[in-house]
Amino acid sequence: MGTTPGSFYSMFVKPNFDDYLARPDDIRLGFNASITAFQLRDILFAFYRKHHPAKLRWKDLPEFHRDLVTREPLFLTVQSVATVYKHLHPNKGFYEVGSPGALWALRVPSIDLKATWDNTKGDVMVRRRQDGTDISLTAALSAVVEKLWPSILPTEEA
Repeated sequence: MGTTPGSFYSMFVKPNFDDYLARPDDIRLGFNASITAFQLRDILFAFYRKHHPAKLRWKDLPEFHRDLVTREPLFLTVQSVATVYKHLHPNKGFYEVGSPGALWALRVPSIDLKATWDNTKGDVMVRRRQDGTDISLTAALSAVVEKLWPSILPTEEA
């Protein structure tokens, strides 16, 4: 049957999130965690549409997406970070690489990502250009990876 939503979550989404938590000031790790956390949306919908359509509560992917955002509005932040990475072009962006190779800042037309530090830990702040709000990527990923996906993923049979 191939990759299931549960196996994708346990093999990619959760480990990428854990890697990011170990170095939450590294935007590159934040990208990896965001991409897999967002991609699980497509994987889950396609898998259940093909193999278990009776388990789907949504008629199409846009309806599923709206439900995810209603359940967890920070899903949009994770989507924004994943989408920025997909559309990053050298001539439209600026990035700052720190030591040892951590990505500390990224500026593109739609959003800014900047690593920040306080006395105890780092984080990546996502600034949305449309409204100027700052959102913690750690908070967004925690909400999606640790709360949203476990509440949505159906139990899989071995």
